[in-house]
Amino acid sequence: MNRENVASFGTKTVRYIIVLVILIVIAGSATYAVMSDTSIHGLTVRFYNNVSRYCTNSTLTFNFNQVVVYSSASLETSLSHVHFAMSADGVLVGTVSAQDSKFGPGQSVSYSLTFSNATLDPHAQPLKSQIALGITASVSAGFYSSTITASDSELVTFSSLPC
Repeated sequence: MNRENVASFGTKTVRYIIVLVILIVIAGSATYAVMSDTSIHGLTVRFYNNVSRYCTNSTLTFNFNQVVVYSSASLETSLSHVHFAMSADGVLVGTVSAQDSKFGPGQSVSYSLTFSNATLDPHAQPLKSQIALGITASVSAGFYSSTITASDSELVTFSSLPC
């Protein structure tokens, strides 16, 4: 092998290595971008039927002992400007703001929430109600950030009337 062939072989090898590195970087970035998007749009809220209700001074109040928020993907996820809305049988009971939070892969964040409404008649509430809980938040994960809304709904059977 002469010097020209050795130099040509070395130059080609370096070019192939550079192309390979660029392809790996692009593939890694694309994968991370997909995971970022999935982390944001995979936001989930659950209240697991742990709702109680009561009334004080004719104000109907619903209490959620543990509302769990998580993402179906595996990147660290941040929530800011967090707002929850709650309805019973299609009637808005109220909205509340909650603290900003962050959770890692495989983790979640819990909230305890209370919704009160003085205009709903506590004596007209059925023993079973379709409870809907929604979260709206600015969600950030990886490369992306977006305002997302997620909700959970369950038919809840209460042990007694609120008043």
